[in-house]
Amino acid sequence: MITVVTGLPRSGTSLMMQLLEAGGMEILTDNIRQPDANNPRGYFEYEKVKVLPNDNTWINAAEGKAVKIIVQLLTYLPIDRQYSIILMERDTDEIIMSQNKMIESLGGSKPSIAISVLKQTFINQYEKAERYLLENKCFNVFKVNYNKLVAGEDEIIAGLNIKLNLNLDIGKSIPVIDGSLYRNRIIK
Repeated sequence: MITVVTGLPRSGTSLMMQLLEAGGMEILTDNIRQPDANNPRGYFEYEKVKVLPNDNTWINAAEGKAVKIIVQLLTYLPIDRQYSIILMERDTDEIIMSQNKMIESLGGSKPSIAISVLKQTFINQYEKAERYLLENKCFNVFKVNYNKLVAGEDEIIAGLNIKLNLNLDIGKSIPVIDGSLYRNRIIK
């Protein structure tokens, strides 16, 4: 079984990887992308994920572990094995705000695309990935709302254990959540 933490960029996937690692799960990361002001506890990425559309041979290294893969790449996973999917959900406006702040902090400029177009693109990508996951029996999906997770709703981690049979040590996972790192919040 491979556990995949997925979502749109800036949706809380790094936080989820931290929770899994703290709870006792082995994660697949190469630590090439180092922590910074945008993700002070790290990104928990594995560079080979980026070549998934052209090369999925690395997937064997993820067996029995958790790996972070953005939703846009999920359709390239080989469907000849079983996956536990943790699908992160976060308000799209917050994702865009967080991503723009990250780009600016790294010296880049905001995308020239209109925010409404970018938002719709993200929504479409997420919905496409969600449909794909639900259509294929090799994926066991558990959705996690980022806002509720950061608010400390303990039953989310308990739900991971029940739905995905992860056997996480909840007592070690929960302290990882740091509400002060939820910096791009939109109150609706």
